Amino acid sequence: MKFKDPQLQRRHEPNVAGTDNDSAELHEVHALIDTHDSFVKLEGIHAARVHETIDRLLSSKLRPALRRWYGGTAVERNSSAIEFRNQLSRSTGEKLENIANMSPDPS
Repeated sequence: MKFKDPQLQRRHEPNVAGTDNDSAELHEVHALIDTHDSFVKLEGIHAARVHETIDRLLSSKLRPALRRWYGGTAVERNSSAIEFRNQLSRSTGEKLENIANMSPDPS
């Protein structure tokens, strides 16, 4: 994946190289989430680089892998990951959580 911003590209490349997911798309989602988290810490949630990583995550090409990524259970144990998943869900208009772990509707 190529970014226009050179700093974003430099931060993203080691993230892609450092993941070992079983599919290229999941690999890319993991790297983008790591890149996003890094720039949130460095520049804040409103930074252009942060928004570019979100745009890439929400792209039609990566959307199926993003659904699979958030279908796993590891995210359920991390409050910041849950918050980011919920933000992405609001942006997409679809739920990106693990349906199997949702509690039944009490009504």
